[in-house]
Amino acid sequence: MIKFDLHIHSFASKYKEAKGIVDDSTIENAHVLLDKLNANNVALFSITDHNRFYVELYEKLDKLIAEGIYPNVKALIAGVEFDVQLDPEMGKCHIITIFDAKNKHENYKKIADAIAQDCLNSREDAYSKAQYENLLRKIGLDVILIACQRNSIERHDGHHNSLSESTMDAKELLKTGYINALEFQRPNVEGILRDNLRSVPVNVLLVMGSDCHEWTAYPNHDSTQASTQFRHSKANILPTFKGLLMAITSPETRINQTVNRNRDYIKNISVNGVSYPLVNGLNAIIGENGSGKSTLLKIMNGQIKESFVNKLKRDNNIICVNEYKDRCFFLKQGDIVSLFDNNKLFPNENFNPIDHSKFRNMYTEFANGILDYIKRKIKAKDAEKKLSQEKLTYNELIHTNSYFIHIDVDDDYSDVYNPHKKHDSELEKLLNSLEQIINEPYYAKYKSDLDTIYNLLTVIHEQIHSDNEIVTAEKLIKNQIISSVKNYDFRINEAATSQEKEKRDILDYRRNFIDYIKKAIQVNSKEMNFPVLPVCIDGFSTNPKNGFSFNSETLYHGKDVLDYFLTRMFTNSYTTIDALKKIDTNEELVSAVQRCTDFSQLEINYQHNLTKFLDEMCSEKHYIVDTSQGNKTLGSTLGELSLAYFRYMTEYEDGRCIFIIDQPEDHISNNNISKKLLKYFNSIRNKKQIIMVTHNPLLVVNQDVEQVLFVRKNGEEINIVSGCLEYEDDNTNILDIIAQNMDGGRASIEKRLRVYGKNN
Repeated sequence: MIKFDLHIHSFASKYKEAKGIVDDSTIENAHVLLDKLNANNVALFSITDHNRFYVELYEKLDKLIAEGIYPNVKALIAGVEFDVQLDPEMGKCHIITIFDAKNKHENYKKIADAIAQDCLNSREDAYSKAQYENLLRKIGLDVILIACQRNSIERHDGHHNSLSESTMDAKELLKTGYINALEFQRPNVEGILRDNLRSVPVNVLLVMGSDCHEWTAYPNHDSTQASTQFRHSKANILPTFKGLLMAITSPETRINQTVNRNRDYIKNISVNGVSYPLVNGLNAIIGENGSGKSTLLKIMNGQIKESFVNKLKRDNNIICVNEYKDRCFFLKQGDIVSLFDNNKLFPNENFNPIDHSKFRNMYTEFANGILDYIKRKIKAKDAEKKLSQEKLTYNELIHTNSYFIHIDVDDDYSDVYNPHKKHDSELEKLLNSLEQIINEPYYAKYKSDLDTIYNLLTVIHEQIHSDNEIVTAEKLIKNQIISSVKNYDFRINEAATSQEKEKRDILDYRRNFIDYIKKAIQVNSKEMNFPVLPVCIDGFSTNPKNGFSFNSETLYHGKDVLDYFLTRMFTNSYTTIDALKKIDTNEELVSAVQRCTDFSQLEINYQHNLTKFLDEMCSEKHYIVDTSQGNKTLGSTLGELSLAYFRYMTEYEDGRCIFIIDQPEDHISNNNISKKLLKYFNSIRNKKQIIMVTHNPLLVVNQDVEQVLFVRKNGEEINIVSGCLEYEDDNTNILDIIAQNMDGGRASIEKRLRVYGKNN
């Protein structure tokens, strides 16, 4: 991240300035300016005189910079501040024109000679738009045009030499790229311009220039005009024309960015004795298939157990120190597909579980109620049938004397109905849960009310528990009586005479006959109501997280599943309530229950059918809603979920300091890469280190990566060329490498830079 200033004047601007203001800004005092720039850590600057170009000054400054006496000052870039009248009916504006002169004498001379041939002499003179364009054509160098804008772009009056004062179509010139950037001089104007430019569909670079005339007063305009508001613009670039061009075409990633505070990252990778630096930001590894790119990623993540990885590492003496593997997010090629296939792209804990107890209890009670209803009907019919088949006749034998006491006990004497047992158990569980809640610190402020509730429930539970114990004791006593009577009958039966046994049989039959009458009366006197039909209930959970909502939904959610329940429980002839109500024999009940052929297996089969139905209905479907996109449900395709996965990981994985990703573009369309994936990675580029292998130029050029590693393989030997996008020297040109080695690379570069290839 370097400071730059593209608006400094020299003695060459004297013809337009007030007397004495630039008198000392001369070639002899070049060291004065460089001292000031060095003290202010300005790495890149330009002398942009009014409609003039001072070749000798430029060459003097180049020479002094090359000597290294001003270590913070890295480079000088050619520039001129032209007066241009864009619209003949309006005023003039200042356009700072930066040239790609490459600090060569012949290019400097081109600029100076072209201006000399069409020189402005009066302070009020200005070039027309046509004259200005013709002048640039004569010079023939690539240019960056930065128009001065001193106030709102909507203002067209005043005398500030602003772009909007020279044309009514300022926004149009920015849209088309005719003007590449705007220069402001007060912080409040920057805010006004950002608001003005909301409707312009391109990112316009906004820079601050000192407009320094008196070098001894730098960065002020002069010694009489001191400003506390000036702040140097900063750019994450090399101090070159191409670096500035990269900032112009991607201001959102290059200009005035926050410093990456991540201190834990991989500093470099060494191959065959050469160390290649990695930036604490976006790194892209490119190259042909089979060149070893993916293997390099594994080595960076410390995954060297595979034999081919170890061989490449050994053969090329690859050294990469990664002390942060436990905080490294590593996604190798194919992982996305594997996670997708196994439904593990997103952690299962993101989907909150659903409480199915209400649904299960409701349908369990309903199913048991149906079976109980049918059994009671069968029992009633059986009682009537038995009563109609039996008759009781008088037998005088019952009046004969007996040596033994005959005890009559009903068959169901010991079957005592206990309405308290279930509620006793439920209240005990409720009190135990309430006791746990009372002791939790969260409920401390409600403790008094909760204690009151607990005490009231305790009183109720004690009464119900007492009633339950009484009935339980009654059942126990009656069972003991039955057991004693049966034991007595067994013993006297061995000692009884034939006449005694016959008398006992007659008395037992009479008791049974009375039981038939009682049961017939009981079952027919009770109102038999079919169980209440289940209602529709919700089976849904949601968990909003990181711009997504992780939702779970059951098959029964908000649906009437009664008909489906009947088809899972009963055979085709009994899938309606009316058909079930008509069942009155055990044989018919067996034929009605799905997969049941024997009465002895009825209960088992019935419960098996119920369990299968409940498990099926309670199965959960997971889906994700993008809350940032109007609650749009994500599709189930690999591409859509891959995109969502990257967004989720970049936003959620706060604990990671390094992201190592192999071909993130897989399965994602170029449209979604441009519109979404780039934004996700950009959101963390100033917080974490990203190292990716990619074959897609969008993720290199449009993503504006900070470091490119181009990998080639010659036999078993790996060769690497590295540098930022704008890096070039006598042997290396990173943009050329991208253009020549990535499908669509040249098109991506030309689309971004527009001027690429014109003079290369």
